[in-house]
Amino acid sequence: MKEVGCEPTLITYNAILNVYGKMGTPWTKIIALVQDMKCCGLAPDLCTYNTLISCCRAGSLYEEALDLFEEIKLAGYTPDTVTYNVLLDVYGKSRRPKEAMEVLKQMESNSFRPSVVTYNSLVSAYVRGGLLEDALELKTQMVEKGIKPDVYTYTTLLSGFVNAGKGELAVLVFEEMRAAGCKPNICTFNALIKMYGDRGKFEEMERVFREIKVCKCSPDVVTWNTLLAVFGQNGMDSEVSGVFEEMRELGLCLRGTPSTL
Repeated sequence: MKEVGCEPTLITYNAILNVYGKMGTPWTKIIALVQDMKCCGLAPDLCTYNTLISCCRAGSLYEEALDLFEEIKLAGYTPDTVTYNVLLDVYGKSRRPKEAMEVLKQMESNSFRPSVVTYNSLVSAYVRGGLLEDALELKTQMVEKGIKPDVYTYTTLLSGFVNAGKGELAVLVFEEMRAAGCKPNICTFNALIKMYGDRGKFEEMERVFREIKVCKCSPDVVTWNTLLAVFGQNGMDSEVSGVFEEMRELGLCLRGTPSTL
């Protein structure tokens, strides 16, 4: 822009920072852009700070996120709901559930009401930390506060129990999800397929796969890879061939053949 005589505005820089965050751009490059912005005489606003904190999620840069949070107040701004939610999410992705919970407490003490997004980040933080019972308690807590769990809440819990080898609890979460009228997404189904596949319950696994279509979802790369891995590891060659055939019928690009993979 500068080369053609067009000076970027604060809105321009905020938009670029947002893109950098979504791309997982290295922190050094993000900071370099901020310095360039300041050299142009543009001071960060609250949107800039919120975007920068959001950028910290990719590298689990919780210390940098906290520094930015403090800088917001020094710059004369008041953190808003977005600020608290992104800071909480950074702590969650950094596997620091206790710090995430402190953000929630601070958020509520400043009269900001948590949303389902807030609690989903918290649930994710506790699941990542292996604190599954606490994560389940958080789901109860959000219901008591009148916040309805959504597909991300349930799927995060379900996946956590599946990865911990607690299939019975995963099934209970799925049943509660269905009873609450919450429609599963492909990540929900993938977790169930993995669970039944790992346990050698192939009929249940195939039933879940068929249910994907009934719910008008579409299998993704994780679905196909899980099916191929489970069938392949168990020497179920005809099933592997069947999966490949279905993928071909859907026009999916395949490399190799069942005999070469």
